[in-house]
Amino acid sequence: MALSTKPLSGMRQRFPEQFRVEKFVTDMLSGSSVSAGFQEYDGPVIEPLALFAAKSGGELVGRQSYSFTDRGEREVILRPEMTPSLARMIASSGELQLPVRWFSMPLCYRYERPQRGRVREFLQFNLDILGSSSLASELEVILVLNGIMKSFKAPSSIYRIGWSSRRFMTEALLRCGVKQELHSGVFSAIDKKDKMKEEAWSDYLLQSCGGDKKVAGTVVSLVSVESPSDTWLVDLMAESPALREVQEFDMLLEKTGISSAVFSPGVVRGLDYYTGIVFELMDTGRENRRSLCGGGRYDNLVGLFGAGRISGVGFGLGVLTLTLFLESYGLVPDSVRQAAPADVYIAIASSSVIATAGLLAESLRNSGIRVMMDVSGKKLGKQFSEASRNRITQVITVGVEQAETGIYKMKYLPDGKVTAGSVEELIRILK
Repeated sequence: MALSTKPLSGMRQRFPEQFRVEKFVTDMLSGSSVSAGFQEYDGPVIEPLALFAAKSGGELVGRQSYSFTDRGEREVILRPEMTPSLARMIASSGELQLPVRWFSMPLCYRYERPQRGRVREFLQFNLDILGSSSLASELEVILVLNGIMKSFKAPSSIYRIGWSSRRFMTEALLRCGVKQELHSGVFSAIDKKDKMKEEAWSDYLLQSCGGDKKVAGTVVSLVSVESPSDTWLVDLMAESPALREVQEFDMLLEKTGISSAVFSPGVVRGLDYYTGIVFELMDTGRENRRSLCGGGRYDNLVGLFGAGRISGVGFGLGVLTLTLFLESYGLVPDSVRQAAPADVYIAIASSSVIATAGLLAESLRNSGIRVMMDVSGKKLGKQFSEASRNRITQVITVGVEQAETGIYKMKYLPDGKVTAGSVEELIRILK
């Protein structure tokens, strides 16, 4: 029986053109992070299951994880996200100069049903600040997130950063009449609001509220509010420190001019470890409406390791999801898709001059010029066709005469112009 040519369902593979696009995206993400003073890190792909069971939520660990018992009889997991690993690393690192500003690009794994933008093995961009409880941290990560979108030249009309607060929403649910023991289910229902049909979601919310129609109706009113200064909301949350924090953050965003960030009580984030401001980057255009990114404040993760309370705020952004967004709106430059793998192609006229061609290639490469040397042994015409197929515009031909004289002819394929010169002269021309 022949082996299948397909990868396992949901597992990633990248052909060169796809990899070029992905590298364009990851390079832009890294550049935006470095420009804001963040440093890159990484952690283990396999972690103890308990690390994620403690704070990531039962659904993620119980139903969506690649977890197993290894040969040492340890319960382990292929990391489904990076934040718990980050918290463990911070707790184990001894004396750190806080706050830390770190970012990473880890491969993560979730056993989900593969669909557009959602696969089982995925590259995720993470950016976090740990060691500061100031709202300046939330402002900074949203500034970076908004800056990332600007770096891709995404118009503000096709994305929105919706934000709210878990602390605020916890208190608001209590004032809406939702019992404390029902909060987890109601948060889960709110998080699914834009992922379900309206009637089905209303029934789901009603069940999550214990079947109380009045309470469910008040929750609907809550998640429909569009401003932290809304009169109904101010009356509901009278004298609430959590509301004052939300209003303060709204003012910071307004004064900083981040018009893409809007108050959205329906943004609560599904993971259990979020405790304060939370946010989601949403595609609001017609082509690809979905959440692109989520994050927020987490205050208790590092404390799980007995290292004391270190507050953090950050976000995770799926590289595939962002790439689909960019492709949907034509934001991946043609120069990325059509990039040539080399600056010059060396065509070899005879097997007797292969060593000479190799020396020429080495000289050019040592000068910082990208060189593809023919390895096919085909006729010159087909070698020129190979250069053209690879979008390489300059071709240097090496034959017996060139090997003897050290003078090479270089042809510019678009117009057929031929230039002759020594290695040094060709280097000057190419550079």
